[in-house]
Amino acid sequence: MDLNKENNIIAHIYDAALDPQLWTQVMHELVEYTQSKTAIFTAMDQLNPAYNFVHTYNIPYEGLAAYRDERIQVIDMKLHLPLWNEIAVGEALQINCQHYPFMKGSEEHIFYEKCLKPTGILHLAGVLLDRGDFSWAVLGIHRAPEAIPYGKEQLDFLERISIHLRRALQIYRQFSLVIQDKYNAYQAMNALKVGIVLLLENFEIQFANIEAKKMLRQNQEIEIDQYNYLKLNRAYHLQLEQLIRGSLQQGSGGISKIGGVMAVEDATGHCIMLTIVPWSKQSMTPIEESRRYQVAIFLTDRNQYHILSQSYLRQHYQLTCREIALCESLINGYKPEEIAEQMQLSIQTIRTYMKKIYEKLEVNSQIELIHKLMNCTLQFQHIA
Repeated sequence: MDLNKENNIIAHIYDAALDPQLWTQVMHELVEYTQSKTAIFTAMDQLNPAYNFVHTYNIPYEGLAAYRDERIQVIDMKLHLPLWNEIAVGEALQINCQHYPFMKGSEEHIFYEKCLKPTGILHLAGVLLDRGDFSWAVLGIHRAPEAIPYGKEQLDFLERISIHLRRALQIYRQFSLVIQDKYNAYQAMNALKVGIVLLLENFEIQFANIEAKKMLRQNQEIEIDQYNYLKLNRAYHLQLEQLIRGSLQQGSGGISKIGGVMAVEDATGHCIMLTIVPWSKQSMTPIEESRRYQVAIFLTDRNQYHILSQSYLRQHYQLTCREIALCESLINGYKPEEIAEQMQLSIQTIRTYMKKIYEKLEVNSQIELIHKLMNCTLQFQHIA
């Protein structure tokens, strides 16, 4: 294990969360470090199609084209999905394909001839990063037939970096929800539905978005002082200081301790969840502003506001914008009478809308509706 190389890979993983073009560099580093030949990183989310991606390294066009063939996808799922289903998110596995070339006439042989052989690979390993009702994400690495199969060392490495890849996916998912081509980086952060604070190692705030400032005003244990420093009581300060040091790779806990999650609860019971991660300034600010290290803190209320996937509800249930707005108010605890007042509509009109929504989602009660809608939310997950 080379701690410096692994730390650099992790730093670049968080950079790529903001700038997806950097995944090519990350993939190259992963391939080199694990002595692999190729790699693939893929994620999909039916609730948020803008999030979907496939990043590859050194996989030829023939291999990718074959994998897009529906027949090959079916074979792949049949052969390998049961293996993925046996492990938990964050766990790694090795897929033994060494016998595939000799199984003439079998689906294993078809997969080898169409997918593995054109790419020049035979040994596969990967780590499961997401598996939900509507989402899926994996990172796979591959070696040539003449190479030795993957062992415990490589699988342990994949599991060590999995928490950072999962956090990076959470960050990228939030940025994919805003239309970034209309914004610079700071405008995009202000459009996020989660709080974000960019912080120097001495707790000096470089940037806090609108959502973060709102949350910090509501919690009595954490605030921005008059000198623009993040201020907490002693116990929380020490905990955050330790996580910041870890994010800046100044701690002694190894790469799994880079960054982390903590909760800040005040006397009133108001609780803010924080995810602390490394944050590069190179893609966001001029060179003269990049002299000191920086971390990012993502903040949400423990009882965070539920945001529905509008694209999914429009596509699968043909809900209108007004119907989606009504649904979002419902899952956030508002009563029909309160929604009528918010939307400046009569209660009869709201009930008419709800009747149409019931029909479209094929439910018979408000409880059934809320249960179904909760599976269509886009929330930031704090991954510890």
